[in-house]
Amino acid sequence: MPDPIRLSLPNGRIELSWPPTLEDDPDVHKIYTDTRVLQYLPFWDPNASLESVIQRRTTRLTEPNQFRDFRIHHLPPHTPESTGLPNLLGTVGFIFMSLENQATEAGIIIHPEAHRAGYASEALYLCLKHGFDSKENGGLGFNRIMFTTAAMNKAMRGWLEKALGAKHEGTLREAWKSGDEFIDAVQYSILAREWFDGGSEQRLRQKVEEAVTKASSKASAS
Repeated sequence: MPDPIRLSLPNGRIELSWPPTLEDDPDVHKIYTDTRVLQYLPFWDPNASLESVIQRRTTRLTEPNQFRDFRIHHLPPHTPESTGLPNLLGTVGFIFMSLENQATEAGIIIHPEAHRAGYASEALYLCLKHGFDSKENGGLGFNRIMFTTAAMNKAMRGWLEKALGAKHEGTLREAWKSGDEFIDAVQYSILAREWFDGGSEQRLRQKVEEAVTKASSKASAS
């Protein structure tokens, strides 16, 4: 098992932590079964039990070279008391990692009440930076990181295209079942050279810093 990982920015609002622990499982279960989250994840079971969340965590911990599920928590002074949000804001990480090919897929689940406040951008920035940074610098050294989302998920698609600058690679026709129907999924990717040299890292870092500054100014004024 690799050493524990803690990721945060000097003036950031959140910390990513791995490995995930038992204490957070009930809060993860609440987020994973929230109907607002499930609208873009039709293949997830809305009646999933807490035991299934625990099993998912423990199973993935046995394969740390394929899965890295980070938990997203507040950092002081951005506490639940000051933000009105839960301490656990969601999960972010990598699935189906191929260290041999230096490629992976990334995904994020954010508490619905934390949407549109910059938390997702900050979490994904930390996750992607860790993914693209070289092993010598404490990262995983990926060359390619992919995202898959529902074709109807305009918010996520807009973020991938505008905030991150990811490239749309194609549409997976009727890839996911939603009730009695099938819906399309879309795939995006970003390469290490686009992250480091193409402006993606700098653009996303600026977006995160603007959100943190705005939140700090709002807290000071209240």
